[in-house]
Amino acid sequence: MLKRKYHCLVAGLPDLFFNENKLVTDSVDLHHQFKMELSPSDYELVKLIYLTADNENLQNLLLRKKASFNPKGNFSESYLSQQLSPENELPELPEYMLQFLEWIKETEQKELNLNAEIILQQLYYEYILQTNNEFLRNWFLFQLNLKNILTAVNCIQFNYSTEEHLIRVNGNKNVYLLLASRKFKPEWFEDEIPYHREIFKITESSRSWMEREKALDKLKWDYLDEYTFFYYFTIEKILGYILKLKMVERWTKLDKKSGEELLKKLIDDFAKTDELAVDLSQTT
Repeated sequence: MLKRKYHCLVAGLPDLFFNENKLVTDSVDLHHQFKMELSPSDYELVKLIYLTADNENLQNLLLRKKASFNPKGNFSESYLSQQLSPENELPELPEYMLQFLEWIKETEQKELNLNAEIILQQLYYEYILQTNNEFLRNWFLFQLNLKNILTAVNCIQFNYSTEEHLIRVNGNKNVYLLLASRKFKPEWFEDEIPYHREIFKITESSRSWMEREKALDKLKWDYLDEYTFFYYFTIEKILGYILKLKMVERWTKLDKKSGEELLKKLIDDFAKTDELAVDLSQTT
């Protein structure tokens, strides 16, 4: 099947550079443009990327967090609030979100507060890895494996349980098992993860948290450059652009202080989950 080409749309996208410290376009405006100009099937692929903001808003609304609403998702605040209303018996949301709502109903509050993010991430990755678009499916798997490697490294560094913090789905079983058993030799991941040697070189270095994050994002950037090189004006080029723009947006607002706060939150989340595991073991 021939892919639809978007010559004018792709040619009109502002250039992105990894070390930019200012935004050349806004992902919210771009989202609206894509909705107007892409075919319905291609726009559905774009929506998969924007679901990360919807996940954030979903958690904030359900768990009554005080974080401000992220406008960079697919759903408006009013729509999402309406779908989550107790009076709405048949919410119109992606299947994985409905599964998450069912999990919440059956979960005690203490476990809910600690494990909600991991459960939602697992359901999200299971959902998006079912996409028929090969480029996007491979990207999501690469991103998940990289996320799990970072999680495992941090767990070992701060002496927390590894397995409880990793995300396991059908597509990443081998990587999950290696990390859960704390096997970190790069050669074991050769057939599983692109840039596996570079990834472990960065994670094992003595760089600061911010420097490591920047280096890993550069690897993601290089991945997108490599795997979209022969997609000239198709949806894959647009998907790669969105993913790059999300990285640029992140770094324009992430200063040293906010980076340190994110790291502290990560460590605190590890500690709380381990405390829960101890509490549950004592009640059995």
